[in-house]
Amino acid sequence: MTAVLYATLASGPCAAVERALELKRMPYRRVELIPVVHKVQQQLRFGAPSVPAVAFDDGARVSGSRAILRELDRRVAEPALLPTDEAARPSVERAEEWGDQVLQPIVRRVVWAALRRRSGALMSYGDGAKPPIPVPMARLSAPLLTWLAVRADGAADPAVRADLLALPGHLARVDGWLAEGVLGGEAENAADLQIASSLRLLLTIEDVAPLIDARPAGALARRVFAHCPGRVPAGVLPAGWVPSSDSP
Repeated sequence: MTAVLYATLASGPCAAVERALELKRMPYRRVELIPVVHKVQQQLRFGAPSVPAVAFDDGARVSGSRAILRELDRRVAEPALLPTDEAARPSVERAEEWGDQVLQPIVRRVVWAALRRRSGALMSYGDGAKPPIPVPMARLSAPLLTWLAVRADGAADPAVRADLLALPGHLARVDGWLAEGVLGGEAENAADLQIASSLRLLLTIEDVAPLIDARPAGALARRVFAHCPGRVPAGVLPAGWVPSSDSP
C-alpha cells in the first residue's frame, strides 16, 4: 500500500498528515505544490482546492487533514490516531477540530504576514523538498507568492495583530488540554498532530517563538515535530505586536 501526498511548504496540516503516514509506516511520496497556485491544481485533481490531499494506489482520493487521518486509521489500525476508549475520544476529536478550524487559520495568517515582510525567507521552508519550479524562479517569485497568500488568507495587518493579541489565550487552552491528558500522551493522537504541527510552524517565526516556548504547548510542538524547516528572523514583525511571555 502506497500513497501520494500533495503538499505545500509552510503548512501545518501537511506536516500533520506526513507525520501520520510515518506513524502508520505507510510508504508514500510527496509532491510539492506552489502555494496559492496549488488551489487550481487541487480543485482539478480532488474537487477541493486545499492541501494536504492524498491519493492512494487503489484509486481513492482524500482531501483535508482530518479526513485523511480518518482514512489512515481505517486502512492501518495501529497505531490508532483516535482513542479506542469511547469516553476519551470526544475530547480528542474536539481538540483536533479546534486545531483545524481555529488555530490553523491563525497560524497561517501570522506566518504569511511575517513572510510578506521577509519574502526571501520563504525558500528556507523548502529545506530538503524538491521544488516544483527551478530554484532561481522560485526565489524571484517569492514576493508575489507571499503577497498572493496574504490576500488569499486574509492576513491583513489588523487581523494579524488581533490574532497575536489572542494567542496567549489559545496557548492556555492547549496547556489545559495537556494538563487534562487530552494532548501529550505517550502515543501521538490526531489532536496532537493537528495542534503541534501548527504551533511548530509558528515557532519558525522568531518574533513569536519565545511566547510559545514559555509554555508546555511549546514543548509539545517541539517533541512531536522535532524538525521543522523554515526561519523568519526576529525583528520582522513590528514592535509591540507580539504579547510578552508573561501574558495570561
